[in-house]
Amino acid sequence: MAHRLHYHVTGYDLDVVSLKVAKLLSSRLKDIHYIHQDFHTIHNKFDVVSATSLLSVVENKTESLNKLIDLLKNNDATLIIIEPTEKMTVKNVQKTIVDFKTFWLYKGLLLWAKAREGKAVSTEVFENVASIEIQHQYHINDMVRITYIKKN
Repeated sequence: MAHRLHYHVTGYDLDVVSLKVAKLLSSRLKDIHYIHQDFHTIHNKFDVVSATSLLSVVENKTESLNKLIDLLKNNDATLIIIEPTEKMTVKNVQKTIVDFKTFWLYKGLLLWAKAREGKAVSTEVFENVASIEIQHQYHINDMVRITYIKKN
């Protein structure tokens, strides 16, 4: 989506398989780059930083959130964090699958629920960070939280 909005897109991940899947899914798009690197070691600054299901797997959530905020170029830059909520369970995702069509739509969500069930990130982690503006949005029966962050 960022590529369609004419952003320069670079994906970082420690998981080689995730990088390969991302490359495959975006193979028709040009100028998207993927780097095998821990985000804690990135020194560049960005207009937009997006992190999906990252805080649910890192050990020190506050430190990692502060690093993500530090990657923002300036106060106009935005951090987008997409995380499962405590409602993201296999059982709840299965309830949303009512026919074969919705199975294909929610197949990825089902895999995400299997991998992240019980690893929801509390909104309290955002309260531990000073000088930020936060907006939460909830989607897919409140199973997914998208948090938009700007520096103050």
